[in-house]
Amino acid sequence: MPISIALWFGIPIGFLFYFEARWLLRFFLGRYERKERLAARFFGAFGVSLIPLVFCSGLIEHAFPGRLGEILAMGFFMVVGWGFWGMFIATVNEGREFEGDARNY
Repeated sequence: MPISIALWFGIPIGFLFYFEARWLLRFFLGRYERKERLAARFFGAFGVSLIPLVFCSGLIEHAFPGRLGEILAMGFFMVVGWGFWGMFIATVNEGREFEGDARNY
């Protein structure tokens, strides 16, 4: 399947990731406010970019044959994945580090 057609699958995958993140945040945190909505959108953006990430990882792996290509492709995928995960966690934990300080004043 050509990548131009495969990119269209990213839209429903992004919606699935968004709705799953929304449900999980409501279930585990018990709330769904502004920062949780933003975190769910970041997770949905990761879902939309999942097919291009896999495609680019495959291109990197074929550009460098052997074990080096596998390591570079896996490193690329992990760095981008950790970037999205970091945005997700930072958004959910936004303002939480100052909650204890407000009670002491």
